[in-house]
Amino acid sequence: MCRYAQSYLEISRSDLAENARLVTGFVKCPVIGVVKCDGYGVSLAEAAAAWVSAGVTRLAVSEPQEALALRRLGFAGVEILLLSPAVCPETLEALIAARVTLTVTGPDCARRYAAAAAGRTVRVHVAVDTGMGRFGLHWRDLAAIEEVYQTRGLTFTGIFSHFAASFARSDRLTRQQLERFLSVTRALAAKGYPVGLRHIANSCAALRWPETWLDAVRVGSALVGRLPVTVSLPLRRVGVYRAMVVERRTLHAGDTTGYASLCRVRRATEVAVLSLGRHSGFGLVKRPETLRPLDFLVNQLRLLRGCLHRPSVEYCGRTLPVVGRIGSQFTLVDAGGTDLAPGDYVTAPVDLMLTPPERRFV
Repeated sequence: MCRYAQSYLEISRSDLAENARLVTGFVKCPVIGVVKCDGYGVSLAEAAAAWVSAGVTRLAVSEPQEALALRRLGFAGVEILLLSPAVCPETLEALIAARVTLTVTGPDCARRYAAAAAGRTVRVHVAVDTGMGRFGLHWRDLAAIEEVYQTRGLTFTGIFSHFAASFARSDRLTRQQLERFLSVTRALAAKGYPVGLRHIANSCAALRWPETWLDAVRVGSALVGRLPVTVSLPLRRVGVYRAMVVERRTLHAGDTTGYASLCRVRRATEVAVLSLGRHSGFGLVKRPETLRPLDFLVNQLRLLRGCLHRPSVEYCGRTLPVVGRIGSQFTLVDAGGTDLAPGDYVTAPVDLMLTPPERRFV
């Protein structure tokens, strides 16, 4: 019986810990370790443990069940911030009982929290929309923001916003959002409201522009070393996908492969059948954006590159191209000139955010 699943994600705990150490050593302010989306694919518990090992005392998640899960996992001595509004009354009650810091997105949200508090201490952070357009009070609507701060029964311990384009080459939009956010916090402080911890920088901003640090930064994807831009820190790319060879066979000249038999081999080809496919995130292509003409052009270039460069896997330093279509569960690769045999594993590029059948920690 095989010890591991036919495909699994191999994750290095030491790499996670090293990335967390690098980030906390670089940023000269407290780090809020974001562990949303199941710890960016490496598991909620492991991501949280890596941040805590680096001295982080605040964690953030995007869904209520993630916050409650952290408490059940034993993270009792850290502050947990829920970055989205809590709506369901039963869930809100559980969050308050678990001492989770909640996010206020408007006056109605503040009143809902205050009513549920029932005399208990409920810590909240106020979300300000400076350009992301998702959650929070509009930065120009100071009257509504003040109304939130006038809500009785809540303890205001922080205020935050979120950058929409900190990965862009230009910092124009990032600086614009930063100034909008600071104009709000300055106005509140001038009127004596308890602003608390100010945070707006995400991973890309925190590692590129020190002026965005403020009182804290929220860092998530940097923990797994998979940022869309190059940064000065030598972050380690976490997560190696291993796929098992389940069969080795020979396709003869003229044989076809895959659904619709679109691929016909021209010569005898040794192939390995891998337990790997779209179900595990291999070969998936994100839906193209069509909001701008530039998005359309970029998508066409990606399609052209995809046609010129076949998907592939790695084995003993060799690149093995896919033969035919990528399947939902099984995919063929050219195994000619290798000793690949059933039970061997190859390495494949996949998106960490897609949960694999199994995770193995080393």
